[in-house]
Amino acid sequence: MDLEILQDYLTESRELLQGAQEDALRLEANPGDDAALASIFRAFHTIKGGAGFLEAPNLVAWAHDLEDLLDRLRSHKLPVTSARIDAILRGMDVITAMFAELSEEREPAAGPAELGAVIRNLAATEAPAPDSAESLPPGDPAARVSESAPVPPSAPRATVRGGEAVESSLRVDAARLDAVMNQVGELVLLRNRLTSAVGALSREDENMSRIAREMDLRVSDLQNTVMRLRMQPCRRLFQQLPRVVRDVSRQLGKEVRLEIAGEDVEIDKTVVDALAGPLTHLVRNSLDHGLESPGARRAANKAPAGLLRIAAVHLGDKVRIEVCDDGKGIDRQVLTRKALEKGIVTAEQAAGLSEQDALELIFRPGFSTREEASDLSGRGVGMDVVKETTDKLRGRLTIETQAGQGTLIAMEFPLTLAVLPVLYLRVRHDTYALPVSSIDSLADLEEHRVHRLAGRVSYRVDSTQTVPLVDLGAILQHRPLRLGAENVEGVLTERGLFVVSEVLGNEDSVVRPLDFLSGRSLYQGATISGRGNVVLILDAAALSAAGAEAAQGAQ
Repeated sequence: MDLEILQDYLTESRELLQGAQEDALRLEANPGDDAALASIFRAFHTIKGGAGFLEAPNLVAWAHDLEDLLDRLRSHKLPVTSARIDAILRGMDVITAMFAELSEEREPAAGPAELGAVIRNLAATEAPAPDSAESLPPGDPAARVSESAPVPPSAPRATVRGGEAVESSLRVDAARLDAVMNQVGELVLLRNRLTSAVGALSREDENMSRIAREMDLRVSDLQNTVMRLRMQPCRRLFQQLPRVVRDVSRQLGKEVRLEIAGEDVEIDKTVVDALAGPLTHLVRNSLDHGLESPGARRAANKAPAGLLRIAAVHLGDKVRIEVCDDGKGIDRQVLTRKALEKGIVTAEQAAGLSEQDALELIFRPGFSTREEASDLSGRGVGMDVVKETTDKLRGRLTIETQAGQGTLIAMEFPLTLAVLPVLYLRVRHDTYALPVSSIDSLADLEEHRVHRLAGRVSYRVDSTQTVPLVDLGAILQHRPLRLGAENVEGVLTERGLFVVSEVLGNEDSVVRPLDFLSGRSLYQGATISGRGNVVLILDAAALSAAGAEAAQGAQ
């Protein structure tokens, strides 16, 4: 088997299958959509033809049975029903598994006989089939799902110029793009060093200064160009969610109206690849824990169908991804009680939790409000993975809720992970870097704003905001910085106010991992500054946690 031909087939066929799934969901919402039917039929026909060329008879046979069913639907010999859409979607799942076997250079095994018989029976039935899925694996056919955001047609693969077809896209292995991005990262570091060296010249050299400025512009342009090559639309991240919502809502017996916005917003490929699982869990969590049953919603004077909104929003150099529902919201007291029962927090810790701290308990490993585990939830696994993934991607996770109104969980990520803007700061004689994305503002420290209570130190930023005070001298050097006796400055982050000796300035950096560190670490990695020095990049969340643990131990 020619591996290059196989990879081309799998890439194209997976795209066809994804498009067919979107068309199937659109067809379920609008059974008279002949264009969607024709598109699904063409997809299976193409998949079957390629499988025949690759000599994969089980895949050919499976696609052929689905093609037969679709042909009868397309010719209007049979009506489009939920049972037939269920069979088509589950048939697609089997093809996905067969693709996975092919990718491992194994011949796909035969599809499940029971489902195959169901598909052939649905294709042979002349009378209108009942609008149910009793013959398929369990699911509640009474639940309905509709998607407000229309599924856009596939982008054209080629344009015509002068009567000849011209390819408008080119497939490039992701590893090659990563290699180019790494080289650009090295150029960024060299640019920083050149700029620093020119600035340190004892006698100003106009020619060198001009070269440094031009180099800065050219490297920045190259960096932006390569970054755009790695950008992908959030549509790729969202495309599986309508199917997830459809299946889970049926299983739970809930009616759900799904809205998707911002599919064209672009973000780094690394984020798209890493977020598929966590985003799916957030959606399942909203369906299971957030949205009520139709009966409960009617009793609360709400529409029977709950609203689940998933959106991507472009915010300057960041992208914000939101999962919002209009369900019952989150009860902070229930969260605290469950955390106490499971031993996640002590009674003393629970008493000192702020409202936001109580909400963030759902991101602790092993936490769940379910009494018994189910197929969807209850094992305390999932939300902690969402938090862990967000932190790894240098993102920020926030949660807002209102009783009876719903919950909003938002994740903010930098547009690209290849280059990290950092703020250099000094703690006595040591220089560190802190990601700019974790910083809200800089602050002049005033001693009268510092408050100490039960071993905890906080800082009153203004009349409405009080945050934990995190002394980086105490954490990194085991010697607290002394306000009033030493020069100190404040860096306000989402985790608290970090006390440092001096803020030095910001710079684009390239993160290098610290492979020799194991377990929990206070550092995200290291970079090379413009002066050529290795500088450790601090992890704001880890520093805040270390500060909280130190305060807890001092009590």
